[in-house]
Amino acid sequence: MTLTDTVVFDLSLATYSNSGGIYYIDIPVLIYSNNTGINALDFWFNFNLNKMTYVSTVPLEVGLDPFTNFNVNSQVLSNTTSGTSASFSTPLYTEILMLRFSLATACTEILPSDFTTVFALVNGILSSYLFVPPHPIPSFVIQQPQPYCSGSDIVFNYPLTTVNGRIIQSYAWDFGNGQVSNLQSDTAVYASEGNYPVTLTLTTTDGCVYPIQNAVPIYPTPVAAFSSNWDEPTNVVSFTNESTITSGSINLYTWDFGGSTSNLQNPNYTFPIPGYYDVTLTATSDLGCTSSITQLVTAIDIVELDNRSFHIYPNPSSDQIFVTSSFHTIARITDVTGRVVSENYIIQGNQTTDINVSSLAGGYYFLESVGDETVVRERFLIEN
Repeated sequence: MTLTDTVVFDLSLATYSNSGGIYYIDIPVLIYSNNTGINALDFWFNFNLNKMTYVSTVPLEVGLDPFTNFNVNSQVLSNTTSGTSASFSTPLYTEILMLRFSLATACTEILPSDFTTVFALVNGILSSYLFVPPHPIPSFVIQQPQPYCSGSDIVFNYPLTTVNGRIIQSYAWDFGNGQVSNLQSDTAVYASEGNYPVTLTLTTTDGCVYPIQNAVPIYPTPVAAFSSNWDEPTNVVSFTNESTITSGSINLYTWDFGGSTSNLQNPNYTFPIPGYYDVTLTATSDLGCTSSITQLVTAIDIVELDNRSFHIYPNPSSDQIFVTSSFHTIARITDVTGRVVSENYIIQGNQTTDINVSSLAGGYYFLESVGDETVVRERFLIEN
């Protein structure tokens, strides 16, 4: 015998099954050894009779004869194995036997503490033994790396279809924010920062219940916002950063002017020619949460046409507006931030054009016509 000879009862590899309403656990017995000249293995132990009853021993190595007996007087399970004609080869960590026990209930869990008074012999010499505990029940996983930010999609997943060797039948999530789900993987959105207790309850086909709970930290996301002012004589647009965050700080501002960028908090920018431009501001917090806003920035003269030239009715409206104009144009609808919400409306001069606005949320909008050097527009109100 070498010092590395160890008989291992591996509960982490145990499997559970059900046959005819009787529930079983199969526990593999392994030998950890460099010795290929082993021809006998003996072990005996007491086990928790309130949890399990011995059923059988099955050899997993060719040439192995197990002789297993449960002594009802001493309550000891004893086993002797031998090679019938030759020594069996045992490279490191080889499964050699499978012990089967019936369980007291469908959800009985077997632990190393359920086995006592253990002895093991290899080739008739006292050896070491080890009961490997079951694997801890894995927690759920979150698909994306931290930080987990308010207002963002947080994807939760349980990566396994079994727990403690039992098949999972159902998943019940409570995301701690009022959202629940019965899917194996689902998405939650947290409106505000906080430490949220997320609970996943796993139920197996045997009716065994395994609750898992972890606290998930949600960090504040900035609210990106800005305003702008165009100076006609210099053609310079000055930007005022109006971004906010509920806690922590914003430590990075990224501006995209449509070809050029800036990291200044309140930059100035000169567009190549007068016009209407999409500008994006991305605000990043000290913890790495980001938000972006894109607004239409005006660097051109705006002429508000009076109702005699560009008339919208009814105003306010809820589902449809009618437009009359003294000129022919192609118009678009923008919100009060300048964002285009719909476009390519053909307005015929001296005719009435109807436009469906039922998809618009309540609030003020502009019907705009963009020319080479000017933008003309008329404001209207949607009431839902």
